Amino acid sequence: MLKSRLLSIALVLAAACSGGAARTPPADPSPTGRSGGAPEARETPRPPSGPFEEVACRLPEPHLRRIWAGYHPGRSGHLQIVPKPPDVVGAWLSHSGPWRFVQHVPLLFYGPGHVPEGVRVSRTATLADVAPTQAALLDFDFDAPDGEPLAEAVAGTGRPPKLIVTMIWDSAGMNVLEEHPDAWPTLRRLIERGTFFEETFVGSSPSVTPAVHATIGTGAFPRNHGIVDLRFRVDGVPTAARGKAAANLLTPSLSDLFDVAHDNEPVVGLIGSEGTLGMLGHGAFWEGGDSDVAVTRTRTEWTLEGLNAEAFAFPGYAGGFPGLEEAIRRLDLEDGRADGRWLGEPMDEGVEGVSATPAFGDYQRSMVREVIEREGFGRDEIPDLLYVNFREIDAVGHRWGMHGPQMEAVVRSTDEALGDLVRTLDREVGAGEWVLTMTADHGATPDPEPLEGFVIGPQEVRKDIETEFGPIVGDLRVTQVWLELEEMAERGVSLQEVATFVADYRRSENASDPASLSAEQGEERVFGTVFPSAVLDDPPCIITARSG
Repeated sequence: MLKSRLLSIALVLAAACSGGAARTPPADPSPTGRSGGAPEARETPRPPSGPFEEVACRLPEPHLRRIWAGYHPGRSGHLQIVPKPPDVVGAWLSHSGPWRFVQHVPLLFYGPGHVPEGVRVSRTATLADVAPTQAALLDFDFDAPDGEPLAEAVAGTGRPPKLIVTMIWDSAGMNVLEEHPDAWPTLRRLIERGTFFEETFVGSSPSVTPAVHATIGTGAFPRNHGIVDLRFRVDGVPTAARGKAAANLLTPSLSDLFDVAHDNEPVVGLIGSEGTLGMLGHGAFWEGGDSDVAVTRTRTEWTLEGLNAEAFAFPGYAGGFPGLEEAIRRLDLEDGRADGRWLGEPMDEGVEGVSATPAFGDYQRSMVREVIEREGFGRDEIPDLLYVNFREIDAVGHRWGMHGPQMEAVVRSTDEALGDLVRTLDREVGAGEWVLTMTADHGATPDPEPLEGFVIGPQEVRKDIETEFGPIVGDLRVTQVWLELEEMAERGVSLQEVATFVADYRRSENASDPASLSAEQGEERVFGTVFPSAVLDDPPCIITARSG
């Protein structure tokens, strides 16, 4: 079976490689250049050294560039896998990938007296530009590995704000906002009064929360900061982003350096899930640093776990913070019946449960107010930094998708939380004394069913690889596969053989009900692109420049 697969894929690759040198990949609809929104000049690609280099080079340049930026040698998987939209990996509607629909996000800087008003910028930005732009607002020297200050957002008054708040609408990419245009009036009003970057992209793939939040905080892509996925490997040992964010982060965040430079006098903190801690940085693990405030949660429980508990300070009042039951009760009664349902669905069921409802967002608004008041953010002339993540949009996207009334409701409730935050800042810090950065860490995935997309079963992929080669899969995520290289060596299995098998893997082999597929559908390959990650160590057809 393996020989026939090798012959099949060899024929495909031979056709792709015909004509000598690798062709220049087609441009993405979203340009990656920084000059007026035009695509960057490309280097002339050199001839590939092997067929998988050519496979990688056939990706649109921005897609390959984002995969390269998200790849860290030694931490990322051994294989890169790229599905073909509208296909998705798993029934949970993953949002991990290099495509425009998950990469295109809003980016707003708002702060009367500090940020120019009514400015819309069409040139391209990435989320690696957030931290250096905030540093410019603080008049602080910060050399970001991958980002650059966005000068249009800096008024240049010479007076830094007392507080910069970074608010993330988790999963609220531009595709979500455009799907529900009437659900965010507060954000729309602030956009008209601030500086808004219309062509902002995550800049790296996998586009998952731990990786992207670390980029927002450090100005580095995962290739430099090392948080490459929800699960990855460090020195060959499996690890997870949750519980060890401070220990695994390889580059300093803006708050790490700014806090130490000011003798730890700034108040620095975060409110969100533990997967967002890379945005905050290292806390006490950074040389000279202290334990910054981290109000983190897993699902609906506020807690701080693992090594993160040694790096950050979890305030006592956050544990068991009251108000969630009342928020749930109010939402339950909106339809006039106390039946534990919201929009006809039980609130306490599913992977996301109550966190996929406006009730949790309303509850978190109270926590944000409490933390700002109790911790004294913006109370003196020494600037402070606060990071806030609202995750309800992401939870709905995974449970119900981006199109329905549940999504519209949580976008609206998150927009109301934005308005509440603005009022709190004006009251506690003072009008004209603070700056708000609002963005999203990725977009949401459209429902594949109306688009005739294929739902890829990840466990079936793993099972079929191991049926062919033995127990060689260490982990399989949405965009990459970790392999057990020692086991492969003992069995005489090469990385190229595994990559070839996965590249030629068919829908009929993965489908839970193969009979539901036509003969033509069954013969379609499951993945659009597959190649060994080592291709990214010395990519033949992308510019490995800082501008990404």
